[in-house]
Amino acid sequence: MRGSTPCNSRPSRRIEMSLDHALSRYEAGDRAGARAAAETALSAAPANPDTLHLLAVIAQDENRQPEAEDYVRRALKAAPGQPLYLNTLGNGLIAQGRTSEAITALAEAVKAAPTQADIVFNLANAERQAGRYEDAIETYRKCIALRPDHISAYNNLALLLKSLGDPETAATFLIEAAARAPASAEIRFNLGNALHMAGQLNAAEGAYRKVIELSPRNADAHVNLGVVLKEGGRTEAAERYFRAAIAINPNMSQAYVGLADLADDGTMDAVTHRRAVLALKPDLAAVRSSLLMCMQYAPGISRAEIAAEHKNFGDIHTSPSKPAYGSGHDFSPERKLKVGVVSGDFRFHAMAFFALPLFKARPKNDIELICYSTGAKTDYHTLNFRAAADLWRDVRALTPEALADLIVRDKVDILIDLAGHAPHNRLLTFALRPAPLQVAWGDYVDTRGIKAIDVLLGDPIQTPPEDDRFYVERVLRFAPDYICYAPPEYAPRVAVPPAARNGCLTFGSFSEATKIGPSSVARWAAVLRAVPDARFLLNGYLWADQGRQGNIISLFMDNGIGTDRIKFETGGNHPEFLGQYADVDVILDTTPYSGGLTTCESLLMGVPVLTVPGDRFCGRHAAAHLINGGYPEGVAKDQDALIAKAKALAAGPALLISLRKDIRTAFLASRVCNVEQFAKDFYGALRAEWRKLTPPSSR
Repeated sequence: MRGSTPCNSRPSRRIEMSLDHALSRYEAGDRAGARAAAETALSAAPANPDTLHLLAVIAQDENRQPEAEDYVRRALKAAPGQPLYLNTLGNGLIAQGRTSEAITALAEAVKAAPTQADIVFNLANAERQAGRYEDAIETYRKCIALRPDHISAYNNLALLLKSLGDPETAATFLIEAAARAPASAEIRFNLGNALHMAGQLNAAEGAYRKVIELSPRNADAHVNLGVVLKEGGRTEAAERYFRAAIAINPNMSQAYVGLADLADDGTMDAVTHRRAVLALKPDLAAVRSSLLMCMQYAPGISRAEIAAEHKNFGDIHTSPSKPAYGSGHDFSPERKLKVGVVSGDFRFHAMAFFALPLFKARPKNDIELICYSTGAKTDYHTLNFRAAADLWRDVRALTPEALADLIVRDKVDILIDLAGHAPHNRLLTFALRPAPLQVAWGDYVDTRGIKAIDVLLGDPIQTPPEDDRFYVERVLRFAPDYICYAPPEYAPRVAVPPAARNGCLTFGSFSEATKIGPSSVARWAAVLRAVPDARFLLNGYLWADQGRQGNIISLFMDNGIGTDRIKFETGGNHPEFLGQYADVDVILDTTPYSGGLTTCESLLMGVPVLTVPGDRFCGRHAAAHLINGGYPEGVAKDQDALIAKAKALAAGPALLISLRKDIRTAFLASRVCNVEQFAKDFYGALRAEWRKLTPPSSR
């Protein structure tokens, strides 16, 4: 029992015997018997602090938090400053979400009992929950210094460090914890997660194998080992561990997702593979979302087929008839609004350049921003998202229902989905309708497929009116381009185009390798045949994989382009990556999935982009950004027109030199980079939609 040590009171022998009996029943696991005995003791001595404290602990165990708080405050009235009682009060306040009050109580307890490691540990937990991360780190370290074998302190400190984007330091603490608790599967599992996040695949593999040795039926460890093996290119071994996890737990959705992800995005094989996994378990939302993502990348799938599969998702994952948000929600049209944003990508990602500047530019007197983070990956950009939000919620561990409950408790008015069908999405939470107005925007490029989302924010180019039939949501074209872009301060200067240095044109693509398949290469090869002395550069970290390089080289060769004309670079950190635009004269867009962030980065670096708008939202990213970003000349009506534009650029190196600075200047002055105006459009649209709502009872 937490804090069962008696205080300074001197109860009668009969009361002592009743309290001793209550304690013995509690320690034997008989809470009902303990409660009855303690209540008997309390009736004889209503102000006895030890009895009141025991009843508080029992009430906390049974999640009767208000009653527990009453008991422990009465105990503290009888024995002011008693550290164990303060500790119990702090724990109860944490359970009620009142972390600031909890910190006050626990800090007082630590002051009264500075060598009690468990109380120090609880204070660190409260500080972590309150977002006082630096304080929590220091307090966890104090706990470990007091008791070097406090494994939970090592574990929680490591989890905090990992969540702050420092998996290497997290791993060092977990290694020390594993040395002190070698039989702890939990410590080894968290060590594997930290090592995986740090990119140490071999060490992570060893940690997960040790977990399985200690706990052979640990399905999570089998899944994570499969993920590590897959990332290391050992797909057959990965499949064995995913299937082993399913054998242990047939409802282990992550294992099915792992099986689905064994086939790369952007191929028909990937679509077929995911359909086969869904045949094993049709109700797996994560795998069905993965299928939808793959369909966006895959050639040969029509817009109508994609729309039908999204509708299928919504038909399978329906919403209850009654929304989760309360009937007493305040629908006042002009009050300050709580806007919640759900995403797994509050990190270095396109959203760091599209969404983060929008969040920073919000009218703070009008909008309170709550970020619900669902992703496992964090970095220094995560700290920027945290700083931009009024309230930050790490909800990775919450079920869809628990997250919906939290959103309702937070009294969110407008809930925005940034993830769509990307990994770590929470569409099943949106299906429960925890907010009166639910909006789709951000990284995903299509309808979500569920009727519980009211509005999708788009633009006239990427979501033209004739495409409304493909969307379950009502499409709101609120701005010329559905995103804004804030250039990083570290962007290099515009460089002289390589054609001016080496006498021949270099076309290229800096898009993700997953966007590049037969359709893109066929189009690029047509350009290279029309400009026979040109070269082609592919740049990105995934090109470090020789297998990927070989696949793309084979596609070029199938289209009559020799290997001597193809070059690969493997990127670097972001400033280095932007600097590498100096190695390319013209960017050729990908198809069927167009370049979004890379189009903006190309224009920032003065590099012209050529694109043919596709048949879907994601196929028109570059077109929207070029038209609104000051270089509409880059948009071609078809492949023949694109080839003609490419030949014209190749014929005039002097034109490329003047274009470099002109393109950047025009882009920085364009609507795409006008964050302030975009924020007015965005938040104005949200306010206008909010004004349309009426309470359910008045409809």
